[in-house]
Amino acid sequence: MKHAKKWLALVLAVLLALSVTACGGDGSSAPEPSSKSTTPESSAEPVDTGDDSLFDENGRYKEPVKITFSKVMYPGAKYPADQSPEDNFIFDFLKERYNIEMELAWSAEASEYNNKLSINIASGELCDLMYVDNYLTFRQMVDNDLLADITDIYPKYRGATLELVNNSFDNRDIEAVTVNGRQLAIPGSNLGYAQNLLWLRKDWLDALNLEVPHTLDEIAAVLEAFVTKDPDGNGQNDTTGLVVHATKPVFGYANNYGLESVFNAFDVYPRQWMADENGQVYYGSTDPKAKEALALLADWYQKGLVDKQFPTRIGSGETEALWTSGTAGAKFGAWWAVANDAMVNAPDLEYVAVPAPLNGEGEFNYMTGSATNQMCVISKECEHPEAAIIALGANNEVVRGTHDPEDEIACKYAEMRLEMANSGAVDDQGGRSLNVLGALTFDYFDVVPQLGKCVQSMVDTGSYEEYPGMTDYDRSQCDVARKFAEGERDEMGFWAYWTRYMASNVTEEGNPVYAAYYYETESSTSLKATLDTLEDEMYLQIIVGEKPVEYFDEFVSQWKALGGDTLTAEVQAIVDQG
Repeated sequence: MKHAKKWLALVLAVLLALSVTACGGDGSSAPEPSSKSTTPESSAEPVDTGDDSLFDENGRYKEPVKITFSKVMYPGAKYPADQSPEDNFIFDFLKERYNIEMELAWSAEASEYNNKLSINIASGELCDLMYVDNYLTFRQMVDNDLLADITDIYPKYRGATLELVNNSFDNRDIEAVTVNGRQLAIPGSNLGYAQNLLWLRKDWLDALNLEVPHTLDEIAAVLEAFVTKDPDGNGQNDTTGLVVHATKPVFGYANNYGLESVFNAFDVYPRQWMADENGQVYYGSTDPKAKEALALLADWYQKGLVDKQFPTRIGSGETEALWTSGTAGAKFGAWWAVANDAMVNAPDLEYVAVPAPLNGEGEFNYMTGSATNQMCVISKECEHPEAAIIALGANNEVVRGTHDPEDEIACKYAEMRLEMANSGAVDDQGGRSLNVLGALTFDYFDVVPQLGKCVQSMVDTGSYEEYPGMTDYDRSQCDVARKFAEGERDEMGFWAYWTRYMASNVTEEGNPVYAAYYYETESSTSLKATLDTLEDEMYLQIIVGEKPVEYFDEFVSQWKALGGDTLTAEVQAIVDQG
């Protein structure tokens, strides 16, 4: 989406421009928090090695240690002429600060990376540190005893920021890469609190003197009013109620324009591997209670509360265009589900994000996504696995700006980042190409509500109290949201205000539900496409009335016979293994 790319470019410029503020750089464009920064001490501090013979008093290896690694590359990435994925300032930083020499063993574009990794695995030619973005690949490497056991060394060498990240997940991210009680990878982060909320046009609610709805019945009443009572006041019958995704109306966690929240209100969690009270795994989409949600949605569709044309909006951007046109009143989406084009088409619009619908007991239950999908693994043959961990942690801190501001070496390289940004010599993909982490990111599970509170305080009072590990990007969100509230109407402020100020601050309301298993199994490659197509067709056919609700039972039987029972057995075996 063009508006998203434009916004991302603007955010990148702000982020890079602010990255050395903590090191004494020119922070004239940065917001000033109300209290002293609580950024944690960096892993640049001497680490507890357990082996003093390897390190000097500053935590630097006495002798050079080389780490070979692989990563995803980005075609068309932009970076300075004197920088390359094989030789760059990040490598220089790790060499100067820790005496760690990074050597890029191989790389590939995202579409080819997994194939190349598979070839390396099959040939036994593994580098020390490898990026893995497929959980099944990780499990296969575990089963073939290819990975270093980092259970005992990871806590010693990860650094302060990664410790905060892992703690924010209550170590669920580490549990995801722990097999038989042993940690066998460094997990990347999937942010929490991306469950779907009910987004509504608050200006339409106000125009019709309607209260914010919470229950399914209240939501239906509001949707009917949006469709029939001319909420935009133009005297025409041209408004839409609920916007729905054309081909994936029910897809899973954080599905923009999805209907999962309606199923959740019936204690149904489609597209998820769930476990009952006896530990028996089942596929949420086959839960008999799903028929209640389907019956309700079919009724909404027949009454016109749901966009009657949604199944035909299969072209790229057609569904979102309905929302951004300013003629639609409701959708389900995560905290980030705001499109800047709406500001252009309806400059006076106002939103409200609601943790809804509530279930029969008045509770908002929502699915929580996996803690991680991507990770870095270390070869069992790596001579210094602790060096790979140090490199990842320290690299992450310098790139995020959470390094120790008293560390002159870290600050020097942060200033290099600023110089590259000011010259326009690096873009987001170029930054990733230079970064040891490549496509992997680390962030706090609860950074969304944490940042939301800071933005709310900044908008309401003009100041905020920082949380540990707060980055320059986070600070910029506080600033641009405040400026938007004060009348500076631009895309960055529009997005930050509605997502951070409005939506992020309600994401902690409700009851999180965790799946028993989030990943693929051995048979997923051969079976899942057929099963997913069958499921997609079922939702569409029942909701639009092509099939009766009773067809759901036939779908369940077909799903089981076409391979669903096989996948269920495989998931059960993995869950039982722990």
